[in-house]
Amino acid sequence: MKCISAQDYIISVFGFPVAEVKQTRSHHSTITFETRNTGIADLIWPAKNFYSAQFDSASFGIRGWDKKIHQGEFKKKLSADFNPATTELIYGSKNKVQITDKTQTIFTLLAMVQAADYRELDTHWFPFEHEGQLGKARFVWSDTATINYRKNKELCDHYRLDIIIDDDSGKFRENSDYFMDEIIASGIVRQLWVSRETQKRIIQASIKTMGLPLIALIDE
Repeated sequence: MKCISAQDYIISVFGFPVAEVKQTRSHHSTITFETRNTGIADLIWPAKNFYSAQFDSASFGIRGWDKKIHQGEFKKKLSADFNPATTELIYGSKNKVQITDKTQTIFTLLAMVQAADYRELDTHWFPFEHEGQLGKARFVWSDTATINYRKNKELCDHYRLDIIIDDDSGKFRENSDYFMDEIIASGIVRQLWVSRETQKRIIQASIKTMGLPLIALIDE
């Protein structure tokens, strides 16, 4: 995999670091995330997870993805491949999900927002798939904002990410990992701040659920 960029992030809750994330993007069509809990969070609930997704270089439509989860006592592997002839996302040999060739996942959306201009993204609904569940997702551009990190300042496009699941009939797992469960939960606020430079990067991301803010800030 030819790497064009890699970023490290620190995830904190109320200012206390709880996890580290490494994002790697290939030249055209792969994005990976490696996560691990740190500090007190690691002592209470150790976790080390890996996610990877392949996508179409033009539409960012999902072409396959996998994850390896080691979260406390919970261990799981999952992978899916896209069949272009039937436009199905196939999990193993039994679970087939009918999608389109432009259907997104959370990971392809994160790749897209680091490549596309805000005018291409703003309020546009994309078909969305999440471990067998179907719905739609969109970025809503809010404003530009300067994010401070370490001794750096970065002018960013600020987005809200909306995800609506309207068909869970294809859901084939009762339990997933924490990230995959929470990222589609109703009632949460998902925000991203993406640098406006030519080589776009996510500088900051946040999720707020039940009053608990999780903030991921680039660490460089």
